[in-house]
This record gives sequence, structure tokens and C-alpha cells, in this order.
Amino acid sequence: MSLDAGPHVARVTPSPLEIRALARARSAADHAGSIRAFYPYWDAQYRPYLLWAVEAFPLERLDFKPRQEMLTARQTIVHIAEAERGWIDNVVDGRPFEEWVVPAEDPAQGWRTVVEAPDHAALLALLEEWHRPTQRWLDRPQSELRRVFDRRFDDGSERSYTLHWILDHVQEHEIHHRAQLNIYLRLLGIEPPSI
Repeated sequence: MSLDAGPHVARVTPSPLEIRALARARSAADHAGSIRAFYPYWDAQYRPYLLWAVEAFPLERLDFKPRQEMLTARQTIVHIAEAERGWIDNVVDGRPFEEWVVPAEDPAQGWRTVVEAPDHAALLALLEEWHRPTQRWLDRPQSELRRVFDRRFDDGSERSYTLHWILDHVQEHEIHHRAQLNIYLRLLGIEPPSI
């Protein structure tokens, strides 16, 4: 583990070189029989890259957004946690759903955040807290992947999803928004973390 102090936050995750070296030997066989066998890189590689992107933002630039109608960097990070919570804690585990990034009352303002996330520590804690339920599912038997969960929408309609689809969607969503954060960093003239 590297305790390399990056430009804005002390790093406690492995360094990129350590991640790459470990990942080259990783495979589904490391987690045979568990759901994690289908996602061997999520916690070992993809999640640290997201955390490094979060850490790369100067505190005073967390509210940067390239266009008025877009989410800020802070809101994007909150949205990643919000979406993971929504799919896993709400749809899969059946707990109540709440949105954390909502349209502003004045459409010209874009979006507003309804949870406290004033700094890197709060953002990283939010990501960690709402990834824990996902991690518990990753350690369950792979036979659970075919379980079907129903989602009811405000208009009364309902859709069904397998756990496998939900986990794929949440992982893809995280990677998508990590890329967005890396683009924001480049627009700010900051070199994003190497993947």
C-alpha cells in the first residue's frame, strides 16, 4: 500500500504500479464459485482508479462543470454513490430510495445536491459506504446472479432485472462517470490518474 500524498489527499490505496502488477495475475479463478468471479477487477482495479480521480480534484474545483446543465464534479461523485445505493440498497435489498442530486428549482441553475459532501473525505466516505452492500453481494454464490428483482416506478410501471444485469449496470455506470471525471480534470488542466 502506498501512503503517497497526492496533490490534494493522502493516498491510502495501492499505487497505480502496484495495481497493474497485481491485476496482471488476477482472474475469475481467484474467486471460483462466487459472484466476484464475474467482477474480479471491480474492487481490485476499477474502484481505486475512481478514488484516485476523486482525490485529484483540488477542493476548490469540486464544483467545476463544463456546461450549466451538467453535474459538477462533486455532484457526479455523489451521483455514483446515489446510483449504487439505488440499485443495490433499494432495488436488490428493498430499502427506501432517495435521490441525492436533483433538478434545481430554477432550471437555469441545473442541479442541486441534497446530501452533505463538503470535501474529499465526505465524498470518499459516501462512495465507500454505498459500495459495501455491493461487496457483500460479490461474496455470495454465483448462483445468486440469476435472481430476479422488480423495480416499481413512480408512474406505476414495473420492470424486472437479474442481479447479474444490475451488477453489470452499476459497474458500467461507475466506469462511465469515472471517465467523465477524468475529462473534467483535463479541462481543468490537471493530468488525470493513469489507468
